[in-house]
Amino acid sequence: MMTCLLASASDHHVIIKSADLKASGEAYILNADLEISLGEKVEEAINKGVPVEFVYEFKLVSPRAFWFDKVVVKTRTRITVSYHALSRQYLVKQSERQTSHEILREAMIELVQLYDWDVFERALIEKGRGYQAILSMHLDDSRLPKAIQVEAIRSEDWHLASEDFVWKPKVKWLPEILNQ
Repeated sequence: MMTCLLASASDHHVIIKSADLKASGEAYILNADLEISLGEKVEEAINKGVPVEFVYEFKLVSPRAFWFDKVVVKTRTRITVSYHALSRQYLVKQSERQTSHEILREAMIELVQLYDWDVFERALIEKGRGYQAILSMHLDDSRLPKAIQVEAIRSEDWHLASEDFVWKPKVKWLPEILNQ
């Protein structure tokens, strides 16, 4: 697994390999596995202390035959990776949680293994409806320092984004769950 994290310095890509929704209490949580290769420019920027932010977006939609799909849930989470030169640690921050790692490959594990992300309440599921889940991830170049944003506009090295990962989740209406 570690070899696919930073496969080659010039190749950069994001692939969502799997994603799944699981019921947990009154909510559904998302677990996903990704494959990410940052590329030389992004890796170099992180090593120089530039915070790089990745955005994970999740949508739950109910397809409709004669109109646009109904968006039931649309949520996102941000994970920032940076290097702190004084402590010589890579910092990974998601919401209020922050971890530190000695090497970039360890920090990258938190980007490629997204677990227990609380994405929506179970009460939003309607009886008899089918749903489609969509997950995507991208590097947010608007959060980079202005000097790097200018370079990012002109360079493919900074365009790091996944294709939409689409699947039909197995979600149940809340009263069905309570009766089991």
